[in-house]
Amino acid sequence: MRPARLMVGLLQSLLVATAVVLPAQTAHAADTSFYVDPTNGSDSNSGTSTSTAFKTIAKARDAVRTVNSAMSGDIVVNLRGGTYPLTSPVDFTSADSGTNGHNVIYKAYGSETPVVSSAKSITGWTSATNGEYKASVGNLDFRQLYVNGVRATRARYPDVGSNFQLQGSDKTAQVLKVLSSQMANWGQFNRVEMVLQLQWAENYLRLKSFANSGNMANVSIQDHEAGILFQRPYPLLSNGSPLHFENAHEFLTEPGEFYLDKAAQTLYYLPRPGETMTSATVQVPTLQTLFNIQGDSLSAPVHNLQFSGITFTQTNWTEASNNGLLNAQGGNSNISADSSNHQYVNRPPAGVYAADADNLSFTGNTFTQMGSTALDLHHGVHNSAVTGNIIQDIAGNGITVGKFSDPTVEYHTVYNPPTSPAGEDAREVVSGVSVTNNLINRIGEDYYGTAGINAGFVNGTTIDHNDISDSAWAAISLGWGWQSAANAEGNNSVSYNRIGNVMNQLCDAAGIYHLSNDPGTVINNNYIHDVVRTPTACSSAVAGTYLDEGSSNMTLANNVLSHTDNFINRNANGPNVTLSNNTTTGTAVMQASGLQSAYSGLLAKINLAYGKATSASSVYNSTWAPAKANDNDPATGWSPTGSDTSAWWQVDLGSAYQLGQFSFTTRQDIDQPETRSNFEIRGSNDPSFAEYTVLGRQDAATLPYTSTLTAKIDARQKFRYVRVAKTDGAYFYIDDFSVQQAGTALQNSGTAPSFNPSTNYTIKNVNSGLVADVYQASTADNAAVIQWQSTSGTNQQWNVVRVSGNLYKIVNRNSGKVLIISNGSHSKGAAVVQSTYNGGNNQLWYFEPSSSGYVIRNFESRQALEVGGASTTAGAALDQWTALNQTNQLWTIQ
Repeated sequence: MRPARLMVGLLQSLLVATAVVLPAQTAHAADTSFYVDPTNGSDSNSGTSTSTAFKTIAKARDAVRTVNSAMSGDIVVNLRGGTYPLTSPVDFTSADSGTNGHNVIYKAYGSETPVVSSAKSITGWTSATNGEYKASVGNLDFRQLYVNGVRATRARYPDVGSNFQLQGSDKTAQVLKVLSSQMANWGQFNRVEMVLQLQWAENYLRLKSFANSGNMANVSIQDHEAGILFQRPYPLLSNGSPLHFENAHEFLTEPGEFYLDKAAQTLYYLPRPGETMTSATVQVPTLQTLFNIQGDSLSAPVHNLQFSGITFTQTNWTEASNNGLLNAQGGNSNISADSSNHQYVNRPPAGVYAADADNLSFTGNTFTQMGSTALDLHHGVHNSAVTGNIIQDIAGNGITVGKFSDPTVEYHTVYNPPTSPAGEDAREVVSGVSVTNNLINRIGEDYYGTAGINAGFVNGTTIDHNDISDSAWAAISLGWGWQSAANAEGNNSVSYNRIGNVMNQLCDAAGIYHLSNDPGTVINNNYIHDVVRTPTACSSAVAGTYLDEGSSNMTLANNVLSHTDNFINRNANGPNVTLSNNTTTGTAVMQASGLQSAYSGLLAKINLAYGKATSASSVYNSTWAPAKANDNDPATGWSPTGSDTSAWWQVDLGSAYQLGQFSFTTRQDIDQPETRSNFEIRGSNDPSFAEYTVLGRQDAATLPYTSTLTAKIDARQKFRYVRVAKTDGAYFYIDDFSVQQAGTALQNSGTAPSFNPSTNYTIKNVNSGLVADVYQASTADNAAVIQWQSTSGTNQQWNVVRVSGNLYKIVNRNSGKVLIISNGSHSKGAAVVQSTYNGGNNQLWYFEPSSSGYVIRNFESRQALEVGGASTTAGAALDQWTALNQTNQLWTIQ
């Protein structure tokens, strides 16, 4: 079917057009204005004009204190563009409040960009060994490094893209078991960290010692971590859990990695291609908090403060380096735990922190490169708003709202002041807060078990119309306590949010996750899509929504949950939970979700493709020109001619970038199913795409009408050009396309394999020396694939045939059928079988070269082909598993 062109104008007029602008700020009639200029200002100036501006925000704050006692209009502090370097946080107290119903407003001057940062530049680089560079950093301590504005990777083993796995544990002896081949007496051993992923949480465990016992190493961790890990029952300390090691000089092997030698006060870095250390901008964060907004008491809160148009960047948090860190849930780290699951937790710090505060507003700000939480409204915050902000590249939580557990209170305790904890003031409960129209992307970069928006015991809180993507754990988490008893929660709204590509590291949560009794709360009209189990996730739920322990007296309705591994997961719910009209498709919900029209321009700010030069295989006419597919406008799109049977559209990003995520928005005005299947997202540094890497792919399964496909990109190289290509010769249409930069920029993709499609190869396992074999030479679909001694039989011979770019089908010579993951499963241990080829993503494989062979990974699941259990026995089945840097996952193609 071809498009009904004459209908488009009418249908497009029904859609909300978007403009690429930041939300308009309300005009304020100010009684008093101050100006701050970090470049040309002076704190000895009066601060009353642009030519007499202050230099620091702290000085402007002090000036406000002299005139805000009896306000008859707003006071506006205009922040000129430039960087405001902080060596200590800027504190705002009750003395900094607006009075008489007026506001004190700290805002960007005009269209300028004020940047508040604790970054310190690292200079004086000299060449070291093995291509490394080094610089003296004095007594600085940090866990993040940014080179030319891009996050570097803390030196790790194995490298990004692979892990080891926990082989066992002994709680009595307090040891963790890994393969002895994976351990060594690394330098400064007690500063090396094991990063262990357990279900919904990460654990940074400082090493103490190890002892080999046969092929196993018994690893001891430092006492603080051991006293928690081996006591608490949850999250489960499970065999097979993925892990890696960080922070040894020996791990500094890939471009883009760094190592801080604290003892020698020396930073080492291995540059990425194109980086020149004599001219590179290298920065590290120094402060945990930039703005500390805290009233004198609940009876004397700070109030009527507004912040808009400010970029907050580069904060630090070294708790894991100093004491280890075990995430109990949602970034709240364990202080202690016992075997009865009594746990006590600490709250992570935030770049901007607020408590005992009323009528705060954060609008149109950017929070980026934060070492922990970006923005935290902790306790005693009321009637405040967080609206239209960009929050991107955050080590932990994006926005945290409300109390979870105080360090002295066991974290299952009902929080319901003033009765529980006894005597606590009910005004401590955060209420009347709205978190709306925020764009949140790349959350949990270091502390995986954190959320885009993480709300605890909150009441009357609105979490609506946010756009959240690329999160290691949940997009939105609401509630705490694991209790169906009455508590402080209630009357909350989580509605009209657009969520995609989340839960992309951990498990046992969902796009929207909920805990405890929450009377009157609604979770409705959210669009949650592309929430699938990734190779490092455990076997617990990865769902669209998850109502966990104690969830009661609430409604979950009218949500669209599309392409989620689990739909609605429920565990130990209390009474009166209403589920209604939750579906896998729904045009009205999809189109109403996410940022409202006044804020949709925020999406362009993080889209590398926005407004860049485009081209296409053909163009129907100027109304559907290629530039309409990256203009951030859902009312426009690109269409090829009706006769174009090899349709493609591409964008020149202008420079090569490491890419982390793409979003493909399907046609919004006409239901054309053929445009929503059988296409690929390709990356190349050749505009002709003679060679390319497939970054994403939709097979014959048809996406829902008006849907968006959002997916993680894990290619280990940079690309300048991105192409979206139809693969079945049918008609195509792109409404809008975006691509975001990755959180890291490692580049070590190795040499691309070259196979002759007419050659009959054997696929031999490096560990066992046995070859891939179709059991009993079966020609049936779903026949098992095992390992066996080489017999030269045709059932042990395979053609490796390129299908597209880096993707291959692996065809058995005897049966003519291809190697697949059974049922397209994303689960570890899923069987590898043969089946008739249909172009499904679970039938395609890519090859990662190593010195001993290839890791062969399935495109659908991104997991590695392996011999289960590292068996050396003939007849052992082939399956898929997290890539583990082990020889049972290495294959030679002969």
